[in-house]
Amino acid sequence: MKNLPTQARAMRKRQALINAAVNEFSSAGFEDTTAKSIAAKAGVATGTFYQYFENKNDILRVIAEDRFAELQHNIPTLNLDVAKNTGAEQLVSLFKRSLRFVYEFHAHAPMLHQILEHRRSLDPKLRELMQQGEAVLKERVLKLVLAMNVEHAPIVANNLFSMAEGIVHRQAFDENDHDLELVLTVGAKMLASYFAAKN
Repeated sequence: MKNLPTQARAMRKRQALINAAVNEFSSAGFEDTTAKSIAAKAGVATGTFYQYFENKNDILRVIAEDRFAELQHNIPTLNLDVAKNTGAEQLVSLFKRSLRFVYEFHAHAPMLHQILEHRRSLDPKLRELMQQGEAVLKERVLKLVLAMNVEHAPIVANNLFSMAEGIVHRQAFDENDHDLELVLTVGAKMLASYFAAKN
């Protein structure tokens, strides 16, 4: 990846290209998106694209980094001392807020998510970035599980993470008639019930 610009005008151009790339990938798909189409969508010359990015794989990696940074910023974390004293209702509320944010995050740009998932198998650099981003989120789940003194904590944390991911993905990407609010409520209660059973 190229160095980040320091001047405000250049930073705005770079961000405009990133925003345009998100739109292009989401509407045209990966194969039909080009540096030229991204630049056109951003209202700049194609040469400007190459001032900030090597190619469309490069800008997709930046998008992945930005998306994980947003997830990490918005998924709540619990202080371990607080977690130990967290009641069932508070856990349900925490899980529901997290599920809602992740659902809205995925539903906003479903094709982009599909592209990232597909491209990670083809681009080792993208795969590494996404694994690092997921590792941060998984670590937060593990800390919560450890704070609750749950047996086999790493396995439980991985299973809870997978379950939450499945709830969100099925609602965001599969055609169904399930009420979103009910899905989030039931999902949050299911996640929290594991801890309730251990208390």
